[in-house]
Amino acid sequence: MIRRNPTLIGMTDADVQDVREMVAKQKTDGALLQKMKQLAENPNFSAGDTNVLEQLKLRHDSKDSSKRDAAAGPSSS
Repeated sequence: MIRRNPTLIGMTDADVQDVREMVAKQKTDGALLQKMKQLAENPNFSAGDTNVLEQLKLRHDSKDSSKRDAAAGPSSS
């Protein structure tokens, strides 16, 4: 196998933090999607399942509020 020097990409600390946050978000979204899939396959709700529905509602509400904030733009004070 031919070895080569690794490609170095210039990144600031903020870039690294952004990547870490995106990876963490993808992991939590994946876990949430897995629970949603289990609910879809077995629609018999239990007490634990209602927690998933509450998490979905909170996530949906937070996405809506962030979209509204972005659409409003920076406030001029």
